[in-house]
Amino acid sequence: MLETRINHRGTENTEETKSLCLGGKIHLRTGKETRLFLLIGFNARVKAIYLFILGCLFGIGCAAPQTAPFATALDWVTQSSEYRAVCQQTYAAAWEKVAPAARSEAGPWVIVMDLDETVLGNAQYQRELAARGEGHSQAAWAAWVERSDAGLVPGAKEFITKVRTLPRARIVFLSNRYTTGLDATRANLKKLGLTTDSDIFLLRREKADTKAIRQREVLEGSRRMAPYGAHRVVAWFGDAAHDFPDDPKLKWGTEKFMLPNPVYGRWGK
Repeated sequence: MLETRINHRGTENTEETKSLCLGGKIHLRTGKETRLFLLIGFNARVKAIYLFILGCLFGIGCAAPQTAPFATALDWVTQSSEYRAVCQQTYAAAWEKVAPAARSEAGPWVIVMDLDETVLGNAQYQRELAARGEGHSQAAWAAWVERSDAGLVPGAKEFITKVRTLPRARIVFLSNRYTTGLDATRANLKKLGLTTDSDIFLLRREKADTKAIRQREVLEGSRRMAPYGAHRVVAWFGDAAHDFPDDPKLKWGTEKFMLPNPVYGRWGK
């Protein structure tokens, strides 16, 4: 219990004594000491509120909704007309470059395409991870690949269909999917009407089997590409920088064509 006498101006009389009940005992304090106790009590309450707010901001003690870190990006990919427009625009621009370049080639030529988020769309895989509250893992990815349920990146099928009408057309699918998923990948592409017997698949044998290694094999006609020989690569397609050779002579929009992928990539690490 705290009793404070107030003078006729409505302010505390600092010379009066006040009774402060602490632990069941009455202690007499002067007005100055009382203000100190009040200030300490006020600061303690402010500190408690401040700590509560910090806890909420950093997820301590507050039940905040759990949202996948890529949720907004995934919504953009699956729901926006802008994503569809960018993909279709990229493939339309690519056709304007690929068609004349291929027709001018006297020898064997190919286009090299990444698969995931370049030809095949894996939004459903990401949605299912989010629904389970899980992150990407090799085990989850391998199970997804085996289902052969990936969809299409907008514009990819139309572009590939037109490429196949060109003389001596051949496509190399160069992907970081592991070779254990080759049959399921072929089945997925076949389901979407995207594969022929002339297609070449250069999937990953092991972690050390980088895309750079396989890109050299295409250009040199070596190792896995030895049965097919060297080919002139008319264009490269991907959704990440490592999908393209590190060659300054290759120009964006002429020999290299990038598809948007805001959901995952090395930039997110």
